[in-house]
Amino acid sequence: MRKQLRYITFYLQTFLGRHLVQLILSALIGFFATVLIIQIYPLYKRIFVREHRVIGYVGRFSPRTLPLFIQQQISVGLTTADEQGLPNPGAAQSWEFDEQGSTLTVHLKNNLLFHDGKPFTASDVNYKIKGVTFTVVDDATLSVQLKEPFSPILTLLSQPILRSSLVGLGSYKVTKLSVEEDTISVLILTPVVEGAPSLTYRFYRNLKDAILAYKMGEVSILKDIADQEQMKSWEKGTFSESTLFDRYVGIFFNMSNPAFKDKEIRQALAYAIPEFENFQKAHTPLSPLSWAYSDKIRLYDFDAQTAIKILSKSELASSSSELILSTFATNLFHAEKIAESWGKVGVKTKVKVETSLNPVYQVFLLTQQIPSDPDQYHIWQSTQIGTNITNYGSPKIDKLLEDGRKTYDFEERKRIYADFQRYLVDDAPVIFLYYPKVYTVERQ
Repeated sequence: MRKQLRYITFYLQTFLGRHLVQLILSALIGFFATVLIIQIYPLYKRIFVREHRVIGYVGRFSPRTLPLFIQQQISVGLTTADEQGLPNPGAAQSWEFDEQGSTLTVHLKNNLLFHDGKPFTASDVNYKIKGVTFTVVDDATLSVQLKEPFSPILTLLSQPILRSSLVGLGSYKVTKLSVEEDTISVLILTPVVEGAPSLTYRFYRNLKDAILAYKMGEVSILKDIADQEQMKSWEKGTFSESTLFDRYVGIFFNMSNPAFKDKEIRQALAYAIPEFENFQKAHTPLSPLSWAYSDKIRLYDFDAQTAIKILSKSELASSSSELILSTFATNLFHAEKIAESWGKVGVKTKVKVETSLNPVYQVFLLTQQIPSDPDQYHIWQSTQIGTNITNYGSPKIDKLLEDGRKTYDFEERKRIYADFQRYLVDDAPVIFLYYPKVYTVERQ
């Protein structure tokens, strides 16, 4: 044993004596090479390796009904609407109205190309807006004729311009489009500018299918999921949430029902609902980000005693009465909470799940989209059959809505829509509840 130890010791001394310089040099080279690779690899990956994201999205869409955020990746409109709803240049570089405000002249940007290389000209503008006529003046100029002054027109022109097969002008081009029975199953987008990730969207009919695809590794991201409960137990994944200010959840009254003729009853039902935790409260039909949003409105803070005092004199509080609160399955949980709150103030309430908007409903809990422009003529104006789902009618609101869409003066429109919000909220044809949230999970 001692001989073996002496042999090993002697061997090591001899080896190190002969090769020590080479060993130290090799170690230093290896160390610096490792550091260099660590520093260079992210740059190499950014230049030579394109990031690819596979995104799962719930919903059935045709090429004509793609979610707006995907359309905006593929193309742009003549204008773009910013976060406040104000129009900015898109494919158009400038525009002006005539003195009467009934003709809009749009000047297009130069040298814009579609993804297939075709130059963009005025004849490619394919908007179809009721009461609006588009006339090509020349390749770079478009005349838009209006029956009368119509201030929301610039926001309407922000709809992305797409040719057949989703050929657009945006930062992403379509490289694959799989359609089954007019429904998109797979959409692959490639960036026009180097450095951006390529995107694959896979569409699923329901959340259950989307979650299964995520768990099986078919997608690495699930985007804009409305129900977070089914994902809470997942161990892997980075979660993020976002509040959608382009829509609100509210309780809509059927104003044709005699039970809701008195606005005090509608207001009392609003006072009876506590705030929804973890959601930002909605107060008006406009987005709080909108340039026209006003906070000078009546607030319906939770006040059960006031609600009881008013409702106790109503037929709704009688033992024989039962209020039917309709909703879709996605809002069932909150509908049951509302029914419970109304029950505590003496209004017996039954929740009914619908698959479509029943026109003879009593009260309906649903999500309402908020237009980018503050004009909500089609939602609240008394002549709008089909889109005015509350059957609401008010001469004062009608006049404000008509005036608001006929003036181009920014400050005047702001004043008009402040009045619109104040009077509508006080009249309470709808109880504004909260802005919904969506959740995105990404595999770590």
